[in-house]
Amino acid sequence: MDSRPNVRAERSASLEEACDRFLDDLGAWIARCLAELKDAPPTDGHDQGTFMLPWALHIGARQNDEALEFMLRQRDRIRDHFVAKDKWRHGYWRMSEAHHGTEHFELFLGALWRLRPTDADTVAQFVDAAEHFGNWSDAVEPWFDWKSGLYRSMYFGADGLRLEPGMDLNVPDHFRCVNIALQAHEMTGATRYLDLARCHAARWADAILGQEHLPVGLLAKGPVSDLSDQSDATYRRFAGAVGSLDDHVGRAENLLASGAVNALLKLWQLTQGARFRQSAERLLDVIAPQAADPDAIPAVDLLRAYTATTGDPRYLGHVREAMKGLNPFDIRELAIAPSVKRERKPHGIGKRADMPDWFEDGHPRRQNPALVALAAEMNSDRQLAACAVDLARAYFALARQVYPSGRNHGCSARSVSAVLRGHGRCNGAGVQTAVVGPVMKSLLERE
Repeated sequence: MDSRPNVRAERSASLEEACDRFLDDLGAWIARCLAELKDAPPTDGHDQGTFMLPWALHIGARQNDEALEFMLRQRDRIRDHFVAKDKWRHGYWRMSEAHHGTEHFELFLGALWRLRPTDADTVAQFVDAAEHFGNWSDAVEPWFDWKSGLYRSMYFGADGLRLEPGMDLNVPDHFRCVNIALQAHEMTGATRYLDLARCHAARWADAILGQEHLPVGLLAKGPVSDLSDQSDATYRRFAGAVGSLDDHVGRAENLLASGAVNALLKLWQLTQGARFRQSAERLLDVIAPQAADPDAIPAVDLLRAYTATTGDPRYLGHVREAMKGLNPFDIRELAIAPSVKRERKPHGIGKRADMPDWFEDGHPRRQNPALVALAAEMNSDRQLAACAVDLARAYFALARQVYPSGRNHGCSARSVSAVLRGHGRCNGAGVQTAVVGPVMKSLLERE
């Protein structure tokens, strides 16, 4: 008898029933979080708000005002906490790096704005931080060099920058600055934020298109194809989850994890600049063949995003190929090994050293639930879509058995939030955000 935590993969009679069941479970988890955290003070965690991002689906579908109001209160409590602790000044961290420092603003405040775009306080807090990314506040030393199109350091904040040797390397994590600029442009309509996003992303687009090897970084003198031992060590001090950068897959994965493909596609939409779409396609040429990997949920989600953004179905053949020989209807039970010990991140898309192992009927899983969902969307197959949602619900049930909410470590793979929206290497793609949400949008809402 398998001793691993397991759940039966229930089958719904219809897609509507599958989605309703998932939303019921999501609502129950949210209610439990609200009860447990109602009076809990903020922590010192930089990303303590991101565990609430999966609530967005329930807030929208079931008008869960209590959850949204809690998120808005947490927004202000988190700000007040870090100001009182003297960790924030002028709306941003006194000092942080491009990876972790941006997360509260890009992820949590960005999600809050999408849920309630009329809330002026969310916009004010976001812009209070975003203005520093393009040097629009005289109170803070300039972070960005408009002439080179690069950030002056990996580390920056309201107290300035770290400028010791090697800190001028721009890494894929700087794409998070592009994401903040694009969101600020969407929130305010101010063209200066779009100009900033375009200026920095153009350097990356040219580097991705202009050489045989995908870049691992940028310097004023040009793209960086290989990191020195010192630069690699400096980078990994804050980006410890980065895997091997020795091949195209590892380099594309590192760009994906900071939202590079999404940002490039968004810039192509906004500017019609061909290099932005072309550079996204070069990354997708590497990422798309990974779709068959059951961990590669973010790869599949990007194929969906590319197709929806451009109308070009060129990558969907990878979905059809990956589905050959798979039959998700055969799965009767899912199980999890929640605390697998690994020394380093496995090579590939959607992986972390602390991720669990998943099992289908006692065997290592073969089926990527996002792949099943996208195949259903491609064929308007409501029966297959219901199967995908039922599988997502089983993943969610297992996560609730073995993991905490995710409030204490938003990037970790070992949380309910990570299973729903993806861990720190997944670019926001999990069994809710890359399975249930897209299926509801494409096959239910369009009816």
